[in-house]
Amino acid sequence: MNRRTALLAVGEWLAWWAGLVLLWLVLISTVYPLEWAVGAGAAAVTALAARAARRAVWR
Repeated sequence: MNRRTALLAVGEWLAWWAGLVLLWLVLISTVYPLEWAVGAGAAAVTALAARAARRAVWR
């Protein structure tokens, strides 16, 4: 994997993560630090799965 491909992969993962965290914050009523941490962690795992699923479809 070259540097450009790695940067694109990280950028795609960050885009998924940011979108999922924003969705999480919209859907919860109050934002406590623990809820934010759980949402960010869940979004990280889901972003990884979304990227893997997208790559599986496009390959």
